[in-house]
Amino acid sequence: MESLDILVLAPHPDDAELCCGGLLLKARDAGLSFGIIDVTRGEMATRGSVRQRQKEAAAASRILKLAVRDNLGLPDGHLRDDETLRRELVRKLRRYRPHTVLLPHWEDQHPDHAAVGQAGIYAAWLAGAPRFEPSSGKGVASADRAPYRPKRLLHYNNRYGINADIVIDISSVIDAKMELARCYVTQFGPAAADASDEGAGMLQTRLSHAGFFDWFRGMHAYYGSQAGVQYGEAYCSKGPLCVEAVGSFFANPEGAPL
Repeated sequence: MESLDILVLAPHPDDAELCCGGLLLKARDAGLSFGIIDVTRGEMATRGSVRQRQKEAAAASRILKLAVRDNLGLPDGHLRDDETLRRELVRKLRRYRPHTVLLPHWEDQHPDHAAVGQAGIYAAWLAGAPRFEPSSGKGVASADRAPYRPKRLLHYNNRYGINADIVIDISSVIDAKMELARCYVTQFGPAAADASDEGAGMLQTRLSHAGFFDWFRGMHAYYGSQAGVQYGEAYCSKGPLCVEAVGSFFANPEGAPL
């Protein structure tokens, strides 16, 4: 694999689909290459077992037609922006060489999300330093090629909300995104019928509440309204974003409002 167009860094299985599912569905339909790195197995979740989460992630991956999905297996609920997490993220960035990385906000209220967001920022820079973790640095740089670093980092929205720098119009795939999230029935659905599974003692949570998907759709409507579309996914950037494709960015599709 030469490189990916997009790589999502997700603290837990389901974060990529929940936070970036609309963008990924549109990327699939556009023929882009993309993948997901789950940092933990989600073993600290109130509902569901690791085995169930693996099955759910596999079902979601089939819908998205991912080029790759890896799991770092780091301990859920104990992530820190430390050498271990940075090293593992650098290794994956160097392997898949994504053009764009999607990662959590660096100040997310969930400690695991904040840790991956902050560590991901540093890992994106360290990936281009050949002497950092030289065992995974082969091919990072050469005499005729600059060191590899992702070109763009975009931080995605979790349920706590961010100030959007970019809103992706997901109006055409909003229903498909809802179905994608429903792959994770242990997290977003009613109590599992198979109570023999570890972790299936299924307490009610905010995510499993019957009104969750109404709220979820409403959040996308809120961000869509900020950009003049029906439904949107919000992303922000810690630094300025460069526009290269001026024609596609500034062109006004026929009938579309300026």
